[in-house]
Amino acid sequence: MNQTFKHYFLLVIVLLLLMVSSCSLDIIQGKQREGAEVVKKIEEFKSREHRLPKSLSEIGIAESEDGPIYYRQISETRYEVWYGTSLGESVTYDSDQKTWK
Repeated sequence: MNQTFKHYFLLVIVLLLLMVSSCSLDIIQGKQREGAEVVKKIEEFKSREHRLPKSLSEIGIAESEDGPIYYRQISETRYEVWYGTSLGESVTYDSDQKTWK
């Protein structure tokens, strides 16, 4: 291989990696927005009905095992919302702490 070909090959690899990471970031940011919207809807439901929804379908969101957003009622007053970021990794909202971790 000549030197010019090696440089072009490396440039293509770097550009592909940048594109993949940019797409991944867009997906995660979309999940962040969707997760925040789910929390908002849960809080609105809680204010209106004086209880937590039993499932996402009670707030008008179709549930799926594939997500992308998940909800779990922990107690009468506490819940979690989460979404996956990568294989085995997720970001979780804790209603007691009112924070994403």
